[in-house]
Amino acid sequence: MPGVGGRPAPGTRGLALLAVGTALLTAACASGGGTRPSTPGTDAPVALLDFRRATRPCAAVRTLTAELSLSGRAGGERLRGRVVAGLAEGGQARLEGLAPFGPPLFVLTAQANTAALVLPRERQILESAPMHDVLERLTGLPLSADELRLALLGCLGADAPATGFEWPGPWRAVDTRDGHRLWLAPRDGAWRVVSADAGGWRVDYAGWLNDVPRQARVQTRDANVDLQVELRQLSMNVAIMPEAFQMTRPPDATPVRLDELISVAPLRIP
Repeated sequence: MPGVGGRPAPGTRGLALLAVGTALLTAACASGGGTRPSTPGTDAPVALLDFRRATRPCAAVRTLTAELSLSGRAGGERLRGRVVAGLAEGGQARLEGLAPFGPPLFVLTAQANTAALVLPRERQILESAPMHDVLERLTGLPLSADELRLALLGCLGADAPATGFEWPGPWRAVDTRDGHRLWLAPRDGAWRVVSADAGGWRVDYAGWLNDVPRQARVQTRDANVDLQVELRQLSMNVAIMPEAFQMTRPPDATPVRLDELISVAPLRIP
């Protein structure tokens, strides 16, 4: 993987993708926003103020690098592993699945949310596909590169709050112009975004450090996906070399179509 911030980036460090899910499972167990209100809330402009305060730190993050520890299940498969991630605004991404030894299990790059995926062990390459389609194929979650960055930071909808609500007790919520609902509750003496509803999926956050959650549990409404994620070695607003988001085409790679990829295979537990 090309260097990040002028330093050689991590390669296959003997850390199994099989371990990627372990940290995520830990995160999921620790996360969870509790039982959220099921009744309609009362209009509360103060919720918008709390939301802006809660998301101000993450809204300023333009790039991040991290090791994602993942575990759980998707599409009927049990998943576990570690992924080295570099994400930048403008739909740029690099995700590299670590293996116990040898080449990575997969390398996914994206520019302007157009992705390429290399499976070195299968000697296959998928070129020029929408990022959200490729990520859905790998994990069951149809996210763009920017949505992935914001979701990891607990910052979905930070630029589009529309309406605030509150309930008796420690719950407030914000509906955004793009159709998300972000739930807030007191954590560590401050209002935090503890949960998000985004289309067909939900994410619960925990483990804040420097105002950014380090643990998340992601679930789809159809129960097809239940992943736990932990952010380790997180660095924010660091320089990422442009080459990190460019795919180097292996000379012996066979082109494949998106529908030919085996769902969630790179993270599957044998």
